[in-house]
Amino acid sequence: MKTKTKAKTKMKMAWLGAALLALAWAGKAQAAGVGTPSYLNIDVTIAASLSVSVTGAKVSSQAVTWTGQPLLAAASTATVTNDTGLLSEKWQLSTTANAADATNGAAGWTIATSTTGLAADNVAVQAVFGSSHTALGGCPATSGTEWNDTAVAPPLTTVQATYTNTLYADAALATNGSYQPDAAAGTMNANNQRALCWRLAMPPSTSLTNQQIVPVIVTAVP
Repeated sequence: MKTKTKAKTKMKMAWLGAALLALAWAGKAQAAGVGTPSYLNIDVTIAASLSVSVTGAKVSSQAVTWTGQPLLAAASTATVTNDTGLLSEKWQLSTTANAADATNGAAGWTIATSTTGLAADNVAVQAVFGSSHTALGGCPATSGTEWNDTAVAPPLTTVQATYTNTLYADAALATNGSYQPDAAAGTMNANNQRALCWRLAMPPSTSLTNQQIVPVIVTAVP
């Protein structure tokens, strides 16, 4: 009887050893493979930042002479460009609270938020975008209907407002190209351009004689 018990014990041990060996091999087999599919992720770092230029520069100027006219308008277009080289962006227009005195840099005329009923030493500025194919001298006249449409060309203020399919978008300047942003959300694609035109509503009287600088600020935003 003892011989049979020993034989059974040895057989059980053999089975147990075989089972443990099988589990070990199963573990090795699982560790040898990662499954399918597998991936190579290509992590692209975008080396660019938002940027917008006006006539190819950060600061550019257009000179005009005032001899008492109530309204002045751009004689030629400025070119606004998304010069990031890579990024899409939106453009916002604004101005400052005051014009700047070109001689001493002091605050000049107050920039008003309405083009009518201006007080002395107050000016208002408006701006619109058009197709980049707009003729150099193709800006609207001071009597252009777009200037009286507040949905298109409201006076600029210190609060930035985004160029959209309607706001600052001048359908009269759609020559051979879009006067609207590249996308309905207001997006302008890299390297694309638009023409920019402006109008000033002038003071009824001025106490200042130095040249006044009235800015149209174009800001790129995501």
